[in-house]
Amino acid sequence: MSHETVGSLLAVIANSLNDGLRIMMFADKRAWGPDEFEQLRLLEETLDEAKKDFQELPALVNGRFYYENDRTNESLEDLRILCTRFELHTQTFKDWVRQGGGPSTNEAWAARETLDLRRELHRAQCRAARRVHAAQHVEAAGLSARCLGAWQVHRVQQRQQQQQQQQQQQQRSHGAAGIEEERRACAQTGRFERFGETDVAFVCDFCDGYLVWDDLRAVPSTRIVPAQPQGSDASTSRQRQDDADADVEPESATSTTPAVGIPALSSEQHQQGDSGSSDDNSTAAAANWQARGISMATGEGKVVVFAPVAVANHVPPAPGQYRCRILCPYCDEWYYEEQGEDDMERVRYAVDEAGFDGVAAFQAHLEWSHAPSVVPGASSCGVM
Repeated sequence: MSHETVGSLLAVIANSLNDGLRIMMFADKRAWGPDEFEQLRLLEETLDEAKKDFQELPALVNGRFYYENDRTNESLEDLRILCTRFELHTQTFKDWVRQGGGPSTNEAWAARETLDLRRELHRAQCRAARRVHAAQHVEAAGLSARCLGAWQVHRVQQRQQQQQQQQQQQQRSHGAAGIEEERRACAQTGRFERFGETDVAFVCDFCDGYLVWDDLRAVPSTRIVPAQPQGSDASTSRQRQDDADADVEPESATSTTPAVGIPALSSEQHQQGDSGSSDDNSTAAAANWQARGISMATGEGKVVVFAPVAVANHVPPAPGQYRCRILCPYCDEWYYEEQGEDDMERVRYAVDEAGFDGVAAFQAHLEWSHAPSVVPGASSCGVM
């Protein structure tokens, strides 16, 4: 019986990284060029990032004991492959030193290999943590369990909503900082990349699932800010919108086009949102799913789902699938009761517990059920 665990295999990888780093640190640097110093820096950053993941990811699965001692076959197989690749990578540096340690074409290749291994190690650790999390919640998981990576972004959004409720007067001045925090959370969860010729996809490091935005030039990373009344508040809001208007390009995208204006919410809606009532707050929260985007085919502006909203609510893809389903965060409490003997038998949810099949279906639901088109508190049917 094998005694390998996630922790023991990560220790083997760490030892290989340390060996390669020691070889580079004690090598004769008199004949070094920029490539050799860049390789040394990449090894240091790879080891630091691996340590950071090893310290932070166990906190998501109730402690290091469960993470280090996990023996899930898929996790062990991923890490065994990486152990072999890191050992071969370290052997490259040993051979290089034996040949004199001078500039060579192998250094550029080794740097690319280090970057690839760094990325694969991060993804392997994320997937291992996700499997531990899924095993711990197997009884309550079912089809509607969010991905562990989605919970990362979801917690950031919940923390921001609590801060906004407690500090309504400071919400305007700190809006751009909140968006940036959501972007960082998404970057720690996965990456954006070009998907085909016209689409943009988010690839989750934890579940390897894809979220695909159809016909989009850049990542939808800018929320539509409600319109402000004319005056100083309006100028402040426009300044904050300008600060947040830098849409993030996917990794493989090459074109950069200024964002096209999208119709914002009415000023009446914004004033109602500042009233502080619970109904207005829920309506304002539902309006936050909108973001500005640019069509890849026509170059025209379009309303899309704000990327962190989709990332924070995605579900790992089913076996054999690659696209994630998405839960609606505004329908979590939408249920009604029917006649029955058991309390659980009487509860019926208004939406499918499995979530929506992709970003397009999720947006269609939001536009139908949560579109910020009705002014809350209005007593006249003239708004129709």
